[in-house]
This record gives sequence, structure tokens and C-alpha cells, in this order.
Amino acid sequence: MSLRVLHIFAPNYRLRFTGPVIQWRYYFNKWSEPGISHFVLNISDSKILPAAEAFNFELTGAHQELSKSERATWVFDLIRSLTRLRGSYDLLHVHVLWWGSLLLGPWAKWRRLPVLYESVLLGSDTPSGIRQERLGGLKLKLLKQYTGILAISDFLAEDYLANGFKTDQVHLLENSVDTALFHPAANNKEKQALRAKYHLPAKSTILIFVGSLIHRKGFDTLVQAFIQACQQGSDLFLLAVGPASKSENPSLDENFIQGLKQEIDTEQLGSKVRFMGLIQDRDALAELYRTADLFVFPSRNEGLPSVLLEAMASGLGPVVSDLAVLRNVIHQGVNGVKVPEEDVPALSDAIQQLSRDPSRQAELASYAVESIHDKHGFTVWQQNISGYYYALHQRANRQQSQKD
Repeated sequence: MSLRVLHIFAPNYRLRFTGPVIQWRYYFNKWSEPGISHFVLNISDSKILPAAEAFNFELTGAHQELSKSERATWVFDLIRSLTRLRGSYDLLHVHVLWWGSLLLGPWAKWRRLPVLYESVLLGSDTPSGIRQERLGGLKLKLLKQYTGILAISDFLAEDYLANGFKTDQVHLLENSVDTALFHPAANNKEKQALRAKYHLPAKSTILIFVGSLIHRKGFDTLVQAFIQACQQGSDLFLLAVGPASKSENPSLDENFIQGLKQEIDTEQLGSKVRFMGLIQDRDALAELYRTADLFVFPSRNEGLPSVLLEAMASGLGPVVSDLAVLRNVIHQGVNGVKVPEEDVPALSDAIQQLSRDPSRQAELASYAVESIHDKHGFTVWQQNISGYYYALHQRANRQQSQKD
């Protein structure tokens, strides 16, 4: 009998095109381990759907957030649905840290059901950050009732271990990358053809940023560094790919983005910047990576950004903030360049130096691709998470037998 894993996403997962949704769509469609079947709970009609079917949708219209009252209602809908459907699943994999999902820890423990939470962002869903929140202590007590914690970077895992979670409770598993989709351009002819397709300059050094245009992602740092580099005579073009309006991401600060656009216009650099907005078409996104020369991502806080791994797989040398969560991903000067967080001059200098040294770009890109294939292939990832699922299920069975 197959181990049935039921995934719990936010009830509006079809209305918000978030990183975990994108990542798990890839995993569900790629999955080939016959001993494990994935399902998704559809709260609206209290049904369990095969995961690939549940994620076979295209986002249309404006993204939507849930109100506080809708979140509160979800608590009851979630528990009621899981109770009614008990016997249709063997393990819960939770992707959202709201009160409703926090309550699943003690609920599942009482029912002797294995449940794991996937932690993806340092601070927001790790103990050091949760502890600072209102009722943070209670949230941590509930989270400690979970059978397992799946952390997507070693630094996230260490945060849990440093805050009283057990070693057999916390499991490290970095994200995988679809290397069949994200790969380097075959040659310069292909790159130039893609630039022509997207009406991008043929000769400029193209910098690409992928992600929401928000403060946490450091997009303001990038814009300021880009302006400085252009003032020093570098022939650059900035390609900003990601939500740039509330219709694409309701949590965006549109005044923040407008202010940066004004800075660009003041410096008369509007012709050197392209705001692409949200790109839902993954094939198009992969092509945009292949038009670029450098991936620049000066984020202030991450778990392990999938866009960084995608860019590296696409043959781009990354220039990133020196974040602790990236210490085992980016090796300074080997497969990328790290600069101090929020250090505009350092970022500008790194961009300028690399833009003037194509051979250095190629060297970084080569090692970037190599590191992705070595550490982030799907087969190894699938084996790793399958082993963790089996271990959690076997542990729950042993505990059940001991109590019986």
C-alpha cells in the first residue's frame, strides 16, 4: 500500500502565485517514487485531490489575500475536514504557519498521526522570529508538537535545534531545481536570438533580478547600485522579473516601487531598465534567465531562494548578499560573489568588475551550473524526502504499537 501524504497549503493557494506553490507544482508533476502518493486538501469542498490534479491550474485575475475572519474560519474548516476524511491519508505535510495549522500539532499527536511542517524563511517561520511575535511562546509550544520539521537550508535547521527542537525532529532538505527547464544558453547565437525575441539590447551586460520587488528582497539596494554602476560608465541593462503591483502580489508596497522608478527616471536611466512584472509561464522565465549575463539578488532575508538556484542552473554567475543561509550554497569567488548586506558601493563595484570581465562571468557560471547538478538534482531530493516520510510514518507506528 502506498504511503499517502496529504499536503496542507493556505486555502487561497490558487489565488497567490508564491514560491512554495511554484516549487511544489514542479515536485508533484515530476514525482516518480511509487511507494508514496501525494494529495492536497481542498478546503472549499472538503475533498482530497491528487496533488498533480490540484495544482493543474493557471492563475488568472488579481491575487487575493485572506481576511482575518477568513483565516479564523479556516481553523474550524481545516480540523473538521481532516476529521471527516480521517483514514484517507497517512501523513500530513503542512506548508503554512497560521493558527489553524499550528493546532494540527497537538491534534495530530493526539490521533497518533505523523505531521511535518516545511520551514522556508528565516525569522518568519523559524523559532528566533516566532519568539518575538505576539503569543510567540504559545506558537512555539504548538509547533514543538509536530513530529517533524523540514528545513530548506542548514541555517534554518540550526535555528530550530538552537531553540529546543529535537535532532530527530529536524530534517534538512534543500530545494531541487528543474535542470531540464533551467539550463544555460547553448551558445551566444541562442542568447542573442532570445534577446531579440524579448526586445533586449544585444550588447549590454544584462543583470536579471527575479522575485517580488520588495524591501526584504533588497530591490532598492540593487536599483541604487545599478545607478552608481551606470554613472561609472558601465553599459548595463536591468531586467526586473516579478510582481510589481498589488494585483500581482497584494502585500506589495506600490509607493516603494514608484519611488525607485522615480530614482531611475531622475538619472535618465529609464531606457536601461525593464519591469517585466509577474511571469507565470515557466518556459518564458527560463528563456529570460538565458538572455542575461549576471543574476543579482541583494536580499535581506531568505530561507533558500529557488530563483537563485534557477539562475545558477541557467548558467548565471550570481551576485548576492552575504546571508548566513547561503553559506553552503555560494562559495565566494568560486560559483558566485557575495557582498555585505545593504552595501550599495560594494554591490556596484562587484557588478562593474564582472560586467567588464566576460571570462570571469563564464568561470563563475560554469561552477554555478556544476554545483546545482551536484547538490540540487531531483532524483537525490526525491530519495531524501521519501526517506524522511517513511521514517516519520514508521516512528508513528512504533509509538502506536507501544501504547497499544
